[in-house]
Amino acid sequence: MRLTGKTFFVVMFATMLSACGSSQTPTDTVQLKIQEMVNSKFSAYKSANIMPENAGLLLHLLTPSGTWTASANVPAGSGANTHYRIASVTKTFTAAAIMLLDQQGKLKIDDTVTSLIPGTAIPYLPDSPDYRLPYKNLITIRQLLSHLAGVFDVSNDLVPADKNVPYAGDYYLNYIMNTLKDPLHQFNFDELAGVNSLNELSYWAPGTAHHYSNTGYTLLAKIIERVSGNSYDRFIADNFFGPMGLTHTFAPWNSNDRTLPSPYLKGYSRQESTTGFIDVTEDNMSPNVGEGNVISTPADAARWMRMLISGQGPLTKEQITRMTTVPAANLSNAYALGVAVTPMGIGHNGAHPGYLNIVVYNPLDDVAAVVVLSYTDFSDLARPVPLMVEIMTEARKIAGYGATLPRQ
Repeated sequence: MRLTGKTFFVVMFATMLSACGSSQTPTDTVQLKIQEMVNSKFSAYKSANIMPENAGLLLHLLTPSGTWTASANVPAGSGANTHYRIASVTKTFTAAAIMLLDQQGKLKIDDTVTSLIPGTAIPYLPDSPDYRLPYKNLITIRQLLSHLAGVFDVSNDLVPADKNVPYAGDYYLNYIMNTLKDPLHQFNFDELAGVNSLNELSYWAPGTAHHYSNTGYTLLAKIIERVSGNSYDRFIADNFFGPMGLTHTFAPWNSNDRTLPSPYLKGYSRQESTTGFIDVTEDNMSPNVGEGNVISTPADAARWMRMLISGQGPLTKEQITRMTTVPAANLSNAYALGVAVTPMGIGHNGAHPGYLNIVVYNPLDDVAAVVVLSYTDFSDLARPVPLMVEIMTEARKIAGYGATLPRQ
């Protein structure tokens, strides 16, 4: 089963509300102090919690006055250019791609998904059985971006037990990969959307309330492909990875492409508190395209968020403002259009089996920060969040940065 952490996102925001303060430290002592802090906090956490023996943590700071990387319990040589799965931080690429297409006049984010793509006779989503979603004619692209579309999350929620399908009462991904014993199944957008359409699954009418949905971002990835004429991975590589110098960032989509480029962190995970942790480094990412499939490094992730939000990427300042404005309906959870706006900065978090990470950029002090933890415990996914936020907060303080963004 794939759980990519809607609870993790909410807890991260709540924890970061109290992350503030500032201090100044001479540059020549910053690295030593940050490393000592990371060692101390990680050691205390590990002593107090059950976790895999080989799981570790990476921290990376990108600031105007320097770049610092610190780690705990990771293999020798691991650092800023070590690969890991960024999970739902992938959504920032998907959202940026949609905003870029809007900027280019190739789509309009306030169009419904049944509207015609500008200049064509083709709707944003196909008029086919796989895309006969509940309330489809009312769903806008903006609502998909902000998780206000009410789209049922195929990867995070059980299909209701009363549905007349063999996977009723189960997670669809779990049914395919584990029950049917098809771990290399090649998932695609049509199939995942089709689960919702066939079973008439929805949380509620669009615009009614916020509900985090990976499947909503699956639909956005489909829209990117239909509007641009390119595959999702090709579009974000051509418009973001290449032009922005993200040389260690990739978007696997093939079910056989299960490995991470070297060097990489091994990821460990367990589903229940009564079971042991297993190595889940290799994985089939085909069900996560557009919502959680990207592989990156701490250095690339920090560079991406800093360039995107500061306007050094392809988006105009106007588009960045639109992307980072939290809708009135989302003020309690701070989710804008593919990014969250927290006191520590603008960004996203992500949880995929084996990997937790937080990536934020604060435009007030021009600091990007990344924290990666190489294990997940789905019996208590939120437990490590305070550790990660604490380490990020303290590292910023040690480096002399303590600006906090006002809550919208």
